Amino acid sequence: EKEISCQGVFVFVGNVPNSKFLNESIKLDLKGYILTDDNMMTSQEGIYACGDVRKKILRQVVTACGEGATAAFAAQKYIEELKGVSYK
Repeated sequence: EKEISCQGVFVFVGNVPNSKFLNESIKLDLKGYILTDDNMMTSQEGIYACGDVRKKILRQVVTACGEGATAAFAAQKYIEELKGVSYK
């Protein structure tokens, strides 16, 4: 047991993407990260991905939250265009 004086602690749980369940239905990179466009849409139209399962440079909560907002907005727009209605 050891006590360390510090201002904060960041727990790192790893960075292996949990994407095997996709069974090649969505394009992944060689490490298993999901490939998306700037709106978080995957290779399957209407399917979005965000957070640490996505291929990206930063793996932080703040980037995952921003991507979630982007994906939600893009998905809403996609559905509106598909159905010809606005949910605003």
